[in-house]
Amino acid sequence: MKECGTPNVPSFYALRKMQKKLTQDVGLKPRHHTSSLNNQFYMNHPNDLIRLDFANPLVREHLHFYPEITKTVSESWQAAKHVSELHKDDLSPMWANWEGASHHHFYVKELAQCANAAYYVPLKWIVYQKKVHAEAYLVTRELSGIFTVEEHEIFRVPATDLRYNFLDLQQQGEITFSGTLSLNPYTPHPTRVAAQGKPVFVLRIMPWADDVSGNRSKQYNAHMNMYFANLGLPHRLLSQEYFVRFAATSPNASSLEQFDALAEDCKQNTWCPAYDCKLQQEILFRTGIHLLPADNPQQAETTSTAGSSATYWCREDDSGGTALHRETDEGYHALFSPGRPRTPQETVAKIQEQIKSACLGVASAVDLLQTESGVKDKIAVHWIKQLIERARIEQRARVYNRDTRDPRLNDSKIKGDKRDEIKQGIIKEIQEELYAWVIIQPPDRYEALDEQSREHPDLRPGDHFNVLLCLRSLDPHRDSPCEILHTILLGEDKYVWHETSKPWNNEQGALFAARLQASSIDGLNLPPLRSRYIVQYKKSLIGKHYKALQQLAIFQLDTTLCSPALFELWKANGVLGAMLWYPEIKDMDKYLADITVAVNNVLDRWAIVDPERITKKYKLHVLPHIPEAVRRFGPSILFATEIFECWNTVFRLCSVLSNHQAPSLDIAITLADMERLKHQVSGGWWKPDGSDWIRAGSEIRNFLIQNKQLQRRLGWAPSNIFKPGTVKLLSKVKRKTATWKTALGLSWNEDLAEPTNHGKEWNGCKYAVARSEDPCFPGSWVFCSDGGEVTAGRITTILVPEGTASDACAVVIMQQFAVSDTTDGRFDMPLLINMNKIVLVKPEHILFKFNAQHDCQYSGCRLVDARGPQQERSESLLTVKTVIHSDDSRFLLNMHALHNGHLIREILPAHLTELQPCFPDRRAKHFEFAAALRKVGPAKRAEANAKGQATKAKKKQEIADKAEGAKERGDQ
Repeated sequence: MKECGTPNVPSFYALRKMQKKLTQDVGLKPRHHTSSLNNQFYMNHPNDLIRLDFANPLVREHLHFYPEITKTVSESWQAAKHVSELHKDDLSPMWANWEGASHHHFYVKELAQCANAAYYVPLKWIVYQKKVHAEAYLVTRELSGIFTVEEHEIFRVPATDLRYNFLDLQQQGEITFSGTLSLNPYTPHPTRVAAQGKPVFVLRIMPWADDVSGNRSKQYNAHMNMYFANLGLPHRLLSQEYFVRFAATSPNASSLEQFDALAEDCKQNTWCPAYDCKLQQEILFRTGIHLLPADNPQQAETTSTAGSSATYWCREDDSGGTALHRETDEGYHALFSPGRPRTPQETVAKIQEQIKSACLGVASAVDLLQTESGVKDKIAVHWIKQLIERARIEQRARVYNRDTRDPRLNDSKIKGDKRDEIKQGIIKEIQEELYAWVIIQPPDRYEALDEQSREHPDLRPGDHFNVLLCLRSLDPHRDSPCEILHTILLGEDKYVWHETSKPWNNEQGALFAARLQASSIDGLNLPPLRSRYIVQYKKSLIGKHYKALQQLAIFQLDTTLCSPALFELWKANGVLGAMLWYPEIKDMDKYLADITVAVNNVLDRWAIVDPERITKKYKLHVLPHIPEAVRRFGPSILFATEIFECWNTVFRLCSVLSNHQAPSLDIAITLADMERLKHQVSGGWWKPDGSDWIRAGSEIRNFLIQNKQLQRRLGWAPSNIFKPGTVKLLSKVKRKTATWKTALGLSWNEDLAEPTNHGKEWNGCKYAVARSEDPCFPGSWVFCSDGGEVTAGRITTILVPEGTASDACAVVIMQQFAVSDTTDGRFDMPLLINMNKIVLVKPEHILFKFNAQHDCQYSGCRLVDARGPQQERSESLLTVKTVIHSDDSRFLLNMHALHNGHLIREILPAHLTELQPCFPDRRAKHFEFAAALRKVGPAKRAEANAKGQATKAKKKQEIADKAEGAKERGDQ
């Protein structure tokens, strides 16, 4: 800037100094932590970051604080855990009529009076029919003035009906209650006392942790990262990088060590101050961990289980067992459904048992406990290793070493059982001493405990085992749901693709690539297909490739590319995938029933293809847990981790640009500065020391709204980009003004009269926006309705009269297709039959667009040579194979499409979308597969064992040969 002649340019030092001061003024400062394993790291704490959401006008208006009862579930606060499972003390305790009497605060567990003079004791606040209600006990008042709480029935009372709160009634006179109550409505709520007149809210967060490379090169530089999302925000915002919050990173500290630090913000009665820019006053808030999405290995660590390679492999239930057990009838059948749920209490008890066993110094005994239970806690393992070593040292000194052991053991007269009894007594003493020792570890943390905690010494969460196992309203086993990126795309889809493509030769691969490249992707929200890349690097694909294959591969496969059993598996997999990507669920019970059938069909089709697969691939066993996760947390996309994985790019840039001397601190500071910048350019408020609440000037606030480059860099996407019912004209360069007949081209016929009261000239449009906010282009398939019958069709042209800017004058010309009343026998999808009819539709009558694929195999479409893609922006003389469609009359409605899949199934007749089970009697069929496995399983294991022994013998011989060669060379 100085070189350009800009005046008053500050020095680089002054710039950095001002940035540091602004970040401190906003209140963001990474805090240092030393874990119980003595690893050091820094954390940007969630409460410090969520505090900014209240003061950010772009965020505050979207925050939700109360669970909502609604038939359509599209957000986490509408799902079962938030609505009915959370402890009432972990919900927002207060409500106020902010528009009428914002100073009038109503708390749960306090007496309140309605306008009709009825008395209630609210138990929790909940949104019902878009309005806040109180679920409350009715209170009767005797003539004597004594109140009696009727605890046998809960009423739902509109919150706006409440007129007098506890303080009002207290001022009116003494409040006296009778009867034995489960609550104390005659005293103020403890939070009211702590708040001192400030509003209070409770929010839930969704932390994510995983190991990430800090390098952009292939050389792996392991860091354990932790991000989180504010679940008080709707999913359409949480799917943007702007709303991903960085908490911590460390090349040393594990995720459980970082969770221990994060859990400090989620303690009960830990209220944090913030400025609410909507209420224009200071408030208090508290956060709680709601669920723990991650990939399967990370979720195993989060739940203190041993993972997919263990005998009892499931983090949610007790299923699994040895290879022999999994081949039994009942053992095999059990893998296809959820088993007995694990509980945090049982897991903690098993960890305690392992630690006590480690005090005996026998590693194999601890290994056996971990194997039999499937419980393996990463923090506990740290202490177990130390205890085993200490126990062995002490036992050698006090039991086995003749010079130092107990004198009684040197007495030759003491023999037999009595001698063994003395040994066992000493070993027991050592065990008790070591257990007492581990309780006071780490010493600095033990010294920080209060007297009450020291009076009842025991193993402590965070210090000795996973802190998440002891947080209220969090069950890591149930709250670690099946994650669709790693379990479906990089699991189930990957398995099917590998099974299909591994036997292909070059000709088969080229055939599939040509067919796939000819697929239509309009209506799928997919990037351009690179089918030849997919085939060439078929073993190294990522999520976006599997998402494309899941939706499109079925249309390209025939008997030359896969077996009939695999084809049926592709169909079952596509149906399941389409249902898992629903953005909203309008009938939860029906959806859960359908998705259960879809999951069962996928697993049963896998059993036909390879009965052994489910005994070895944990990701298949996880699938039956999906319905319960959806019931509790909402649609699967709400806890997908793709946005966190995308955000890793931001972390890598921070890592690459750091000096790597203190990566945890440097990266935390850099990202705290980024949060400060986001907050200030978004118009957020902050309070410098000794000042009032302030925010940036209008020019800075408008910079984010007006500058698309800054929006892109901060991951911000403005809402309402596409307004339903509108159209967008073609650019002036591409626009061609023409008469009605000319503009329609081949679509014109005498029955298509030009709309009245318009001029004779028409302009083409780029797209029209459907009610679903989809931009619909010429060639797009859409469903339309003007309030009556729903019709399907393909847009040919979008026109608007010359000289008018009104979207109401726009006309969409559509080729009408009929949806068949039966499904195609091969694909089990509805057919779209050309009606040879052109219709005119208004843009506002377009419901949504969908994807359709030409039925090439039925129509006999053929491959021809076509000119290849450009090279260096020049036409290439090379040719590639492409598909030429033989007609335009028969298409398949793609039921595997993820985009608008819920709308497609909602609009089609039920008989076209009803799912049928693969097997009428699944149990009997599974017994057949198990019987077949028992015939080949032992032989395979014996063969594998023999190979292992041969490999060990070979390595042993190689070592011996090297030693012998070295000896001979030394002799020479």
